[in-house]
Amino acid sequence: MSKNERIEKTRQAIMRFQELLDIMASNLADGRAAYQRLIAAFTSPETAGLPENVIQRLAAIGMGADLSVLSGAVLQQRFNARTLEQDFEALYDAIHSPLEEDQDAE
Repeated sequence: MSKNERIEKTRQAIMRFQELLDIMASNLADGRAAYQRLIAAFTSPETAGLPENVIQRLAAIGMGADLSVLSGAVLQQRFNARTLEQDFEALYDAIHSPLEEDQDAE
């Protein structure tokens, strides 16, 4: 691999890293929004000034035995996290595989 090719591969890896960080930030924002919707669905606006653990308790009481909304929100984040983990793993492997091949060739 020429020096220019190696530089371009490295630039692409840097770009992919930034893309994954942007996806991670977006997923986190989506998760926080899902949390806010969950809390809003099971509490009233008057609870806004209460401590977070009290608000969470009121939401838990409001949910009762039906945890489907919470389960769905958690499952979505689990899927997002697993997908990102796989993407970061692939990026890491792509970064190191060519470097090891280049070192063997030298």
